[in-house]
Amino acid sequence: MSPKRLSIFSRNTILLLFLVSFSACATAQRPLTGIVPGREVETLQSSIGITAKSGERSTGGRGFLIFKQPDRFHMAVLSPFGLTVLEVFSDTDRLTCLIPSRQIAYSGLLSELPETSALKGLGMMKWVVAAPPPAEGVSARSRELTTASGDRFFFDDNGLVQRKVSKQGDEVIYHDYRNVNGVAFPESIVIGSSFGATVKITFEEPEINQPVEDSAVTPILEGFTILPLADFKGF
Repeated sequence: MSPKRLSIFSRNTILLLFLVSFSACATAQRPLTGIVPGREVETLQSSIGITAKSGERSTGGRGFLIFKQPDRFHMAVLSPFGLTVLEVFSDTDRLTCLIPSRQIAYSGLLSELPETSALKGLGMMKWVVAAPPPAEGVSARSRELTTASGDRFFFDDNGLVQRKVSKQGDEVIYHDYRNVNGVAFPESIVIGSSFGATVKITFEEPEINQPVEDSAVTPILEGFTILPLADFKGF
């Protein structure tokens, strides 16, 4: 090989090794330190990006989400100008959706929604944030655990849940954990119902276990026309 061709070969080899090394660094799991054993998500407040898909329909936007154990949350989707387009409240099995611009609210039981509705995924927030079982004893080879209730957990190398699947086939995938107030918390989650509807939520600067008043997760329905939740066609 001529000196010139050897020089070109060497440069290309160095470039290839650099790109491979960079790719490995970009995909490697970030080490988590300062996680407090046993600490769970009791409250959550965060700006969010959200994308929902149901059948051929897809919608998305930015907003905020507030969650309070055991199963209450308030999510708002904002317009590019900061106006509230949609608010969703959950309390146990009841879901309430507000459209402020029309002064209309849809309220009812989660079971009243069509199975293909992406709102079904939002109604699973209690299940999504529930503390996983301990990863001890999970086979290092399979990294999988099935609970008595039929939930299947899949763990990563750090013992954090990558994916959870219910007995009914509902699924949630957790991406890119970070330490938030001593809790290992994902930067985004993807919730998929067994009927194909999906909701992706990306959390921006989440606050974990800070005080949340009941009023923050309670809808104010004064002046709203209340219709059955089954009539809601958004999401």
